[in-house]
Amino acid sequence: MNNSCTVREAYDQGKNTLSRAGLQSPAFDALMLFEMAFGIGDRASLAIHGGETADPAKLEFFDELIIRRTREPLQYILGRWDFDDMALCVGEGVLVPREDTLTLVETACDWLKDKPSPRVLDLCAGSGAVGLAIARRIPSAEVTCIEKSPDALRYLRRNIEQFGQGRVLCQEGDVLLPPALRQPFDCLVSNPPYIPARDIDGLAWEVHCEPRMALDGGSDGLDFYRAICSLWKPLVRDEGLIAFEIGYDIREGVTQIMEQNGIVRIGAAKDFSGIDRCVFGTAVS
Repeated sequence: MNNSCTVREAYDQGKNTLSRAGLQSPAFDALMLFEMAFGIGDRASLAIHGGETADPAKLEFFDELIIRRTREPLQYILGRWDFDDMALCVGEGVLVPREDTLTLVETACDWLKDKPSPRVLDLCAGSGAVGLAIARRIPSAEVTCIEKSPDALRYLRRNIEQFGQGRVLCQEGDVLLPPALRQPFDCLVSNPPYIPARDIDGLAWEVHCEPRMALDGGSDGLDFYRAICSLWKPLVRDEGLIAFEIGYDIREGVTQIMEQNGIVRIGAAKDFSGIDRCVFGTAVS
């Protein structure tokens, strides 16, 4: 970038660089990074200060951020990402929370809202987005989050410390193996890996920056649903809820697995785009 330019010119140059790189939201991304570098994060402030000469050190930092954005997810650069009014810590090694996952949270909370002191199990917890959002919305809930990845566990523990309110626990564990837990839960939720292995190479480059183990659901995308329904369902009390996030094309497969494992009254909920995003049912012995 030009070392002698105005604040507005600096922003415009960064936005144009991201636009040429083919990013979907160059103006938004540039503004988020501009706030990191210059402390200006809204268009009104940009208009007020736009004619001022850009500080060279801040300009150099902004230039570095823009270059990073052409090869890294915005969320990783920022180090935090909003989910259900929580600014969750994220970074390399953990899946970035998506708005669509609120469908799973809302499905569980609708069922939990009238339950006294419910116990919730969140499998493949990642950053803790699902479990923490449930604990925030259901003040009487106690939540246990299970995660295998050491990288993701670092973010999970930090997020629990900030947002867990003393009611969210973290345990390291492999969902594909029998659980070490024995206590019963009222509700099991999971946003597991569900992309078929053969499809991962065709995903957008930004998704490839996220951990493969958080994406790869096996040959048909259903490995984790099979393991959870067979190995972890016994931890759910009779008439308890089991709810999964799903990919757009695997509702039928997940439903069949749930039925085969004695889960009844199975239904589905759509995300904000009208796509089936959550499958849920009732556990019976």
